[in-house]
Amino acid sequence: MNQDFIEGQTDLELVEVDSVVDSLSTWIELGAEGIVTFFSSDEVSDVLDEIKELGTELSNALKVVKVIRKSASIPNKLFMRKMERYCAGLVSIPASKREKYVKRVGKESLNKDSVFILGVLNKIEELSKIDILLRLFEAKMDEEINDQTYRRMMLQVDRTMFSDILFLKDNICNNDIKITSEEEENLLATGWLIFAGIGWGTATEEGGNLYRYTRTAKQFCNIIFHSDIAISEEQIPVSGALKFE
Repeated sequence: MNQDFIEGQTDLELVEVDSVVDSLSTWIELGAEGIVTFFSSDEVSDVLDEIKELGTELSNALKVVKVIRKSASIPNKLFMRKMERYCAGLVSIPASKREKYVKRVGKESLNKDSVFILGVLNKIEELSKIDILLRLFEAKMDEEINDQTYRRMMLQVDRTMFSDILFLKDNICNNDIKITSEEEENLLATGWLIFAGIGWGTATEEGGNLYRYTRTAKQFCNIIFHSDIAISEEQIPVSGALKFE
């Protein structure tokens, strides 16, 4: 079980972690648009009897939602909002794609995915990031990125302010740069920029440390924002870029 998620499970003290993990795995595999309304309903208990035709697994997943909601604690409610938004986004990924992915990786790997996703959801503070998390998961399903790259990007999104991610979108480039803004300082601290050497000064410009955007940063922007930036002379194929205003 993911240690970070276990350490943060005070947000989920009324529900066993394994139950939440199984529920998210069920939503990844079986979630359908028709039950998003039930998932987000304020009266989950009133609709459980009405959805038996959707199957035992989905019904059990919604019962977990009901148990979480019975808590009056603010942390539980915040977690529930994040989980609802993530699961609602999952159903926008074609069911055929999700089913194909589950068959390829197997139930054990799917549960590991769910533990990792829940750990990130439990920590993030900005709901706007959830659409990015979903797109990264879809990119993993499509084998645009491998599991290591997926997890690396997810963790970087977790520790990067959403406004800094938008700055990354607008400023990603292949040139070496100097750190001239707070956003760039934050991107350096969170691993999107790396040291590239020391620039020579000229008569009109001072020398100093130079930095460049990492391969991961470029690949991330191609996947999420369709930045179309070259990576080591090879273009990473992308699709379904997100649009943020």
